[in-house]
Amino acid sequence: MKLSWTTLKTIISSAPKQDDLYLTLIDEEGTIACANSSMLRDLELHNPRKVKTNFFDLLHPIHVDDFKKMICNAAKQIGPGAMELYIKNGYYHPMKWQVRSLERKGNSGRLYFCIGYKIVDEDRLKIFNELSKKHYELIIEDLSGIIFHDKKGELIAANHQASSLLSTSLERLYQLKNISSLWDNQWMVCNENGERVLFENTPFMQALKTNKPQKQVLGIRLKEGDLRWFIFNSQPLPGDVPGCDGRYVVSSIIDITREKFLNERLDEKQALLNAFVSQTPNLAWIIDEAKNLQLASSAFYRYFNLEESTSVNRQMSELIPPFIYDALHEKHMKVFETGQAVELIEKVRLANGANYVSHINIFPIDIPGGAKLVGGYAVNLPDTKVIEAQLREANERLLTLTRAASDAIWEWDMQTGRIFRNEVLREMIGFQMVESKGLSWWLRRIHPEDRNRVSDKVKEATDTYQHSWQSEYRFKCADGKYKHIQDKGFVIYENGLPVKMIGSLHDISDLKELEDKLADERVQRQQEISETIIQVQEKERTRIGHELHDNVNQILSTTMLFMDTLSPENKDQKLIKSKSMEYLKMAIEEIRKLSKELVVPQFKQQGMVESIRALIEDIHLAHPIRIKFTHDLDTDLLSSGKKITLFRIVQEQMKNILKHSKAKNAEILLQVKHQDVELVIKDNGIGFDSTQTPRGIGFSNIYERVSFYNGKVDIETSRGKGCMVAVSLSIV
Repeated sequence: MKLSWTTLKTIISSAPKQDDLYLTLIDEEGTIACANSSMLRDLELHNPRKVKTNFFDLLHPIHVDDFKKMICNAAKQIGPGAMELYIKNGYYHPMKWQVRSLERKGNSGRLYFCIGYKIVDEDRLKIFNELSKKHYELIIEDLSGIIFHDKKGELIAANHQASSLLSTSLERLYQLKNISSLWDNQWMVCNENGERVLFENTPFMQALKTNKPQKQVLGIRLKEGDLRWFIFNSQPLPGDVPGCDGRYVVSSIIDITREKFLNERLDEKQALLNAFVSQTPNLAWIIDEAKNLQLASSAFYRYFNLEESTSVNRQMSELIPPFIYDALHEKHMKVFETGQAVELIEKVRLANGANYVSHINIFPIDIPGGAKLVGGYAVNLPDTKVIEAQLREANERLLTLTRAASDAIWEWDMQTGRIFRNEVLREMIGFQMVESKGLSWWLRRIHPEDRNRVSDKVKEATDTYQHSWQSEYRFKCADGKYKHIQDKGFVIYENGLPVKMIGSLHDISDLKELEDKLADERVQRQQEISETIIQVQEKERTRIGHELHDNVNQILSTTMLFMDTLSPENKDQKLIKSKSMEYLKMAIEEIRKLSKELVVPQFKQQGMVESIRALIEDIHLAHPIRIKFTHDLDTDLLSSGKKITLFRIVQEQMKNILKHSKAKNAEILLQVKHQDVELVIKDNGIGFDSTQTPRGIGFSNIYERVSFYNGKVDIETSRGKGCMVAVSLSIV
């Protein structure tokens, strides 16, 4: 593959550390053709044009073979093109190198473009170098995981084995900072009892505190979600590290996950064996090579009229009748000798006249590290004719019950896929199936919006070993209409696997219809309440507006008449009279405007559209802004409350525009979209940042009015881009 300089620049720019990159070209033998100044300087290399230097000689011996494989893979364009390794500059230190293959013209072979960067910061590298002088083998070549910590528990050095055990890379380990916070707040670390282990209680921090070696088993939840168990052996380093401030501790890490799992399985196996033998309803026993009884079931003790406390560690020949012991002894010995299980069928006629046929299994028991044991298990086989008669009777009883039941009942055999449905269920859905329809047929008739939810519910129940599930959905019956169904199923498991599901259906269509009616009534009631609230508010505003206009303004006008009769004697008094008259006129005018805004428009005499036009004309008389009004709405479709709401929103937003926007143009659009009326008010003003500006009284009033009718408000604005307010209300 040929790489252009553009491609090389892209590769270089993708490296995480741009300031301290090592760049070099090497051939297949590792000879350095050229290198950048950082690499020549830091690794103290001679000019490659004058002195030949082999790149492989700079690598630690344990990495040379892997690096050669990586450049071979780079030539074939397979495998990862990066690896972590140790490179020397008087001492070895960790780096990460990437390799890309370059083709040369002719038969000159290939060159390999290598990019390297340090994965340890300078402060940590200084301590790393001092540690590696004394503990070189631990850091680089030790077969177990090794981590060096400073006095705060921060990671100073680690080897590849440690990063591998923790399912990460050296680079990621060296990027960790403030480990105490990560340990206590993010990482999931516990002891063998399942309790969280805080950072201050870790073995390495305890080793620092006590200056003594510490050992502890810790469970760590890795990023893949797996819980891994490690032995942490931590011990303080003898003496101080030259040139470094503080004490250090080294931890060796050993993965014991598999060993712990095996121990738990062994304990679990022993516990299960004891529980099985002691609790099984059949005859079960375990003997050792000396033919002594070690363990037996309760049924065994009852059958032979024995006491457990006086029977364990006694010879079997002393515990059971001779004719039974003689039949079993030879088989016990054969299993001890061959290690192979045997089985036999014994017919026994007891003194009371009862006949028993016993199916007996004798088998070796493998307990690692323990003595040889043999177990036996006997099951009495009853008369098959009796069983068949009982089964026929049970089937007839079940059939009678399903016919008599008032509930719609179904049964799904999960092994054969067949589903049985009783007569009530078939009548409910209108299908009289000759053959049993399977689960896929049923799911196809569930409403598409409900189908995946129901399927997931059933799957979740069996995947998580739930004993029951319940769901509501719509089912398409034989007449093509959907019924609302409440379905509940119970799962039957055998040996941990779901084998059968039994359930019942209930038609809740009438209940759903009633719920929908109640919901519609609640919505209607809410709308009526909203209308009433708005009417009361507008009535009160109108009353206040008339009061201001008829009473307060009359008082102020009378005051002006009295003021006008005054005859000032000097210049100051004339000025006071003039200012007083001016303020009274301003107050009368402001109250007139306010009363006009408060009084509800008479939409019966003057429609909402005409009222908006009148509002625009008043604004044009007092302000230079130009307002365009477009509408295609039949206002008779709207209730009086919604008309008032829309008019008030126009009033409120135009007031906002005149007060804050500095706009020269504005537009009002009133139109019908589908079943909604939409009001859009926009301007070309300065706009504002909606994420940084608190909602003022104007916008709060708009939101509050629209919420009465469960409408929507959308505000689009940004600095210098104007503002658009879109309001949507349902017509009905």
